Amino acid sequence: MGFSTEEISAVRALPVVQAVGADGRWQAEGGFVEVVFESSAVGKHHQVYVDGRLAGVTLSTDDRRVIGAAPETAASAIEVVAVDADDRLTDFSASLEGYADGQGSRVEVAWSGGRYLDDNLDHFDVYGGPEGAIDHARPLNAEPIAALVNGQNLGGFGRGGFGRGGFGRSAMRFFFATTKYFAGRYAFEVAALDAAGNTTSALQVIVEVNGLLRPPEDLSVTEYQEQTQTAHLEWSASPDLPA
Repeated sequence: MGFSTEEISAVRALPVVQAVGADGRWQAEGGFVEVVFESSAVGKHHQVYVDGRLAGVTLSTDDRRVIGAAPETAASAIEVVAVDADDRLTDFSASLEGYADGQGSRVEVAWSGGRYLDDNLDHFDVYGGPEGAIDHARPLNAEPIAALVNGQNLGGFGRGGFGRGGFGRSAMRFFFATTKYFAGRYAFEVAALDAAGNTTSALQVIVEVNGLLRPPEDLSVTEYQEQTQTAHLEWSASPDLPA
């Protein structure tokens, strides 16, 4: 009983391709991911977990490919485990180390340059915490977020701004992705600092963090027509969807 990861190797996550457009580009299906892997397990099924949640199960013990539910943005982590036939539909998400239903999601903080920035701007720091209780003792970013690249504005020269052209600092965009947060309301603050470490300005935003939706449950094959190789599936809707 239980699961094992020792037999699994070479895990890859691929977009679920529906067609190839006239320009030769793949047209992928959002909300799903195709996971291919190698496994030395014999007589075992394989389960795929996306961000710690069961997203797909192989139909055969010989399968080394699973299409499962996934966020439309890139998943944080994908895990493949080998299980005995009796445990094929057993959800082991609570036993996966480092995962839990309440771990929530990552937050991407984005901001623009502009005339509000001091001429002596050196870098940015990002702070965060529960709404009303931002932790200013230590920024979320391990290293300062450089405001310039090799001393240059990414968008060109000048300050930019209304009536003065959309270039220079006004054309610059900055991004920072956090670690996972439990579901709840959080505040994030971006501080602009000069070379001496003095805060020249700060911007704050409130974010509602939600956990990833759990995939559908109780997936089963109710009928299989060998002549047409057609399978009929039944499942229960995700418990996170409204009734």
